[in-house]
Amino acid sequence: MIAAPTSRRAAPIVAIAALLGVALFPWLRWATVTPAHAPAADAAATRALPVLPPLDQLRETTDRPLFAPDRRPAPGARATAAPLGLRLEGVIAIGAQRHAIIKRADGTTARVAEGDRVGEWTVRQITTDRVVLASGDRTIELAAGRAPPSAR
Repeated sequence: MIAAPTSRRAAPIVAIAALLGVALFPWLRWATVTPAHAPAADAAATRALPVLPPLDQLRETTDRPLFAPDRRPAPGARATAAPLGLRLEGVIAIGAQRHAIIKRADGTTARVAEGDRVGEWTVRQITTDRVVLASGDRTIELAAGRAPPSAR
C-alpha cells in the first residue's frame, strides 16, 4: 500500500509529459526537416526583379545624402515653371512602366502615364528625364530641371 500514494502523485506528471510530447512532436519534426530545394515561385520572383543602374550613376546621392540637414539642390538644377504653367517634378520608372509627376500652375500635382491628360495636354511619351505633351498639332517637351520652350 505504500506504493499507491507515489503512483497517484506521478500520474499527473506523466500525463503532462505525454501531452507535451504529443504537442511538441509536430514542431520538432518541422524544425529539423530542411527543404531539398527552393520553391519555383521564389525563383521566378527573383528573375522578375528590375535591374538596378550602376552605382556610379547614383554618385549625387552619396555626395548629397537624402536626409542630411544641409542638403540643397545641385547648382543650376532648380526647375522653373513653364509658360504654360506645367513643370516636370520627376519620373517614376519601374520596369517598362513609367509615370511622370507634373506640377500645375495652381500648385497641384498630377501623376500621369502615357495617354493620360493634364489639362488640355495629352502625354505622348515619358522617358527617364523628359515628357512630351501634345494638344492638337502643338507639342511641348517638359524636361527635368528646366522650363520647356513655348508650345510649337
